[in-house]
Amino acid sequence: MNDDVKARLYGLGSVVAGIAMSWPTIFDRLRLARQGAPEVSVWSMASFLVGPLIVMGLVMMLLGARTEPLMRDAERKRMRPFGNIVALACVVAGFGGMLGTSYLLRSYGYQ
Repeated sequence: MNDDVKARLYGLGSVVAGIAMSWPTIFDRLRLARQGAPEVSVWSMASFLVGPLIVMGLVMMLLGARTEPLMRDAERKRMRPFGNIVALACVVAGFGGMLGTSYLLRSYGYQ
């Protein structure tokens, strides 16, 4: 199996892992809140990881083996501009998942 196919499969695995983590960390919590559970716990760190897993997985699925050379300069040990954009997208998606879940739970009356 060549490197391009491996990178795309790793990306697919990352997207699947992000989607699988989203059920217990985000959607199940919101389902419990809608049903009026007396207490709903929040898994902040796990809900933070859902977004970056999906973003990185999509980038790897789209770019394949070109992902690493486009994202970082190995000789100078620095991120390239595209890598910074992807990292920023991961942070925004992570905080969006975490804060969005907390905000929605607060709107249902949970703290």
